[in-house]
Amino acid sequence: MDCDVLVVGLGPAGCGAAQAAAAAGAKVLAIDRKKEIGVPVQCGEVIGKGLLRSSGLKLPRQAICSHQDHTRFVIDRSISIRNYAEQWASVSVERKILDKLLAARAATEGASVQADTTLIDLDINGDIVESATLRMRGRDVTVHPKTLIAADGVHSTVAKMTGVCWSSPDMVAHGGEFEMISKRPLPRCMQIFIEEEVGLGYGWIIPKGRKRANVGLAEVGDRGRIRDRVEKWVEDNPIVSHYFDTDCIIEVKSGDAPVPGFQGGPVRGNVLYTGDAAGQTLAFVGEGIVPAYLCGLVAGECAARSPEMYDSVLRERMGDEMDYASDLKDVILSVWQDESLNLHQRFLVAGMVMSESISPESLEKLIDGEMPSFQELKKMAGSSNPHVRMSRMIGRRRYKG
Repeated sequence: MDCDVLVVGLGPAGCGAAQAAAAAGAKVLAIDRKKEIGVPVQCGEVIGKGLLRSSGLKLPRQAICSHQDHTRFVIDRSISIRNYAEQWASVSVERKILDKLLAARAATEGASVQADTTLIDLDINGDIVESATLRMRGRDVTVHPKTLIAADGVHSTVAKMTGVCWSSPDMVAHGGEFEMISKRPLPRCMQIFIEEEVGLGYGWIIPKGRKRANVGLAEVGDRGRIRDRVEKWVEDNPIVSHYFDTDCIIEVKSGDAPVPGFQGGPVRGNVLYTGDAAGQTLAFVGEGIVPAYLCGLVAGECAARSPEMYDSVLRERMGDEMDYASDLKDVILSVWQDESLNLHQRFLVAGMVMSESISPESLEKLIDGEMPSFQELKKMAGSSNPHVRMSRMIGRRRYKG
């Protein structure tokens, strides 16, 4: 079997790649090892509205669960920061539905879409993939693609077979979450928690309706079974436990996400890497659905026409936003690991950067000088971003040092 483009993986990146390559006139075979595309869910299922608007992507109505008008950052259980800027408004989606509909768009453009189809082996000559062996619903098939697109996630099988590594193990965030039914109506906002109990990462409540939400955490590094840690965090965090009990869990989800920072459009021989397989996420918050889809569109278009142009075209279209996210991620990591700050200061400064309450340029002045009072921080946040509102929380922690 011959094809112009073989796409491995049918998440948002692979669906975008298959759609664009087929629309450009290529003969496309797109495969996914899952028996049901989009299952299991491995993400928080939320998209920033600012990114959605700038991308021009129209979400299928049947995939939309809820809309949030702002994001609330809860820092060390002592400070609340609300960002009402458009990029922090969000829409929650049902990935089980969204991924299938994106795959259907690719099929409508003419791509052959095949679930329950696994990549078994690659025949590689130098850096060129000459053939791929697939197990397609129980039978082995050999495919000879002109170009292969690796869209098979952070633990990419294609990357392992081709001997490349775009995300080192210490730059992978491990996430776990429960989809839960709340005891009371949820506020119309996404909530992000930055605190010692979570570690080098963050927790979240992402509404999927008035009384339904994804509740979870993600962290860089390995501190034990992520699902056990999510359960303990849900029970111990006073805000989370105000809304949720662990006896109302309707789905358990887990997944890893790359946080290496933007590396452009990686190419090795006739293989293009996209989505999580190439670290193409907004690294400081781990948002990957729309970035992966848009990067996949570029990968598919270039695979069909000029594979060698992938990196330059992607940097031109996506570079500014992706580089900005990478820079914020680097700043946040440096703050989290700054031993000159006590725990509360680390979480406070990192949270203010993540919430875009202060700019990275203000960071050095903030850290090198005496830590400002809450009122001074509040004034600083308002002058840096008028969409930000800060407030103290009752029962705040106290740390020494």
